[in-house]
Amino acid sequence: MICSLNRPIHCTPTLHVCTSASLVLSLLLAGSVRADEMLEEVTFVDKAGTEQTWNVRVLVQAADGGLLIEDRLGRIEAVVPQRLKERSPTTDSFAYLNADELERALQDELGAGFDVYQTPHYVICTNAGEAYARWTGNLLERLLRAFLLHWGRFGLELSAPDHPLPVIVLSGADDFAQFAARDAGPAVAATKGYYSLASNRIVLYDLTAGGGEGRPRSADDVARQVATSEFSVATVVHEATHQIAFNSGMHTRYADNPMWLTEGMAMYFETPDLKSRTGWRTAGQVNRPRLGRFREYLAAGRPEDSLVRLIASEERFRDPEAAPFAYAESWALTHFLIRRHREEFVAYLERLAAKPRLKWSTPEERLAAFRDAFNDDLDQLDRSLRQHIARMPRGRR
Repeated sequence: MICSLNRPIHCTPTLHVCTSASLVLSLLLAGSVRADEMLEEVTFVDKAGTEQTWNVRVLVQAADGGLLIEDRLGRIEAVVPQRLKERSPTTDSFAYLNADELERALQDELGAGFDVYQTPHYVICTNAGEAYARWTGNLLERLLRAFLLHWGRFGLELSAPDHPLPVIVLSGADDFAQFAARDAGPAVAATKGYYSLASNRIVLYDLTAGGGEGRPRSADDVARQVATSEFSVATVVHEATHQIAFNSGMHTRYADNPMWLTEGMAMYFETPDLKSRTGWRTAGQVNRPRLGRFREYLAAGRPEDSLVRLIASEERFRDPEAAPFAYAESWALTHFLIRRHREEFVAYLERLAAKPRLKWSTPEERLAAFRDAFNDDLDQLDRSLRQHIARMPRGRR
């Protein structure tokens, strides 16, 4: 997942890592967070020095006049007072673009060579061909249904997005790398896809490209070709889960969402179901790569304070050497809590979803909230977590 404003960068899903400290500080001091559903016209200078005019709703207004705004495409921008040029109210209510409007906006942005395919909940703009677009749309719709059904059975009230979600699918890895470098920075170019909190869209590429079989002629052809690329498909599912979670009521964009939770949730659904055309039977299955990495971490002498550090901050995710183990431990913790402390986990999710945007908890506050939700004795919880992992089979799901 990428947290970003004008130029997305890899970071934790907390705005204070990515944007202007002056805006965040003034927002914190103001103590006034509001969501204004009236449409406004806001003119500002972006970070590249270009003047922009957006039709927006104001999500947060700072004491010094700084704004957190969202436009009808779903883009979020933090505008400090020095970059704000003009703000004009309108008499219209805010509404996201409908599917046809979003289709035109994406085509205008990406230009010739891109076609658009709509599903009930997605608008997919692609130069990878119709077959791959339809396979992607089917995968995303199945995942969305499974996500909502899964949590509905557990008592968490979520809802399908009330506006279409944007998806960009590039024709291959090289095309993706060039686009991602411009859109999200060079570090993202080597990945297989990403979700941007700023633009609210996922960007992917055709996993069948370069395989020697030519462009697939049908969605069934795609399914056959990707059947041996489960790890690559897992990346698509991971990023799509982020987008669903932030648009179904589970997470709030630019609120204080602990990274262990957002990443753990994506990895919990990461096991793709490539055999079904309609359902999704693999949600919550053992994630073999993450399990293997966590067991490697345990064998290497996992520190006693590992769980505390994971819960308290995103520090481990920002360390390239520690990050793979932080991700693995996030999956392990999420899987453990869902399986062994389900009611408490659902209540914890509900409390986090209600947190306002741009209100950041201290490490001490995060730990206190976690202890309040699950167990004040984290040493005992950690022992139970390790026992849960030890019981998992090594050779099969």
